[in-house]
Amino acid sequence: MEALYFEFENMPVRIVATRKIPEIKTPGLDIKEADEGMELTVNLWIAWELIEAGLARLSDGGISDEQWTQTHYRERVQPLGQPTPLPEDFYSRAYVTFKQAEKSARDETRRASGRMKGRYRDIVESRIAKIMRLASAEAKADSRGLQPEEAVLYDELHKIIERWRSEMRELGGE
Repeated sequence: MEALYFEFENMPVRIVATRKIPEIKTPGLDIKEADEGMELTVNLWIAWELIEAGLARLSDGGISDEQWTQTHYRERVQPLGQPTPLPEDFYSRAYVTFKQAEKSARDETRRASGRMKGRYRDIVESRIAKIMRLASAEAKADSRGLQPEEAVLYDELHKIIERWRSEMRELGGE
């Protein structure tokens, strides 16, 4: 999980300067000067620092209430079907959404965060069940509808199940 968090913290995100951001140059990192209202792309960890300093806000990156509701509904309506496509970069955007709520001092944001976490748990559990069903099929399934994080889980599970299936068949003399 640490590698995944590292990847999320280093993903590019769009921010909007809320005040003038001076040019920042360090070895391996250059951030151009930005006037108030300008949009720029930086790594997420840099965005958090600029936001905390009161210099910027995220322009996008999280998951909207509407997307949470739609995704949750689709997963609950088809709990046993094929995995339905999730919004693009769902897990990394969920990470941004939860981090943003965690950093917020407003009570209503914290309450909304609790609802989001409940929906997220339901979505994850539904996805796990679908991935398990796909991975346990004898023929390798098409994993195009899976997020990259889910595809890794699918591949690992499929290998484990295939190895076990093969060993059990050998035991039975097949």
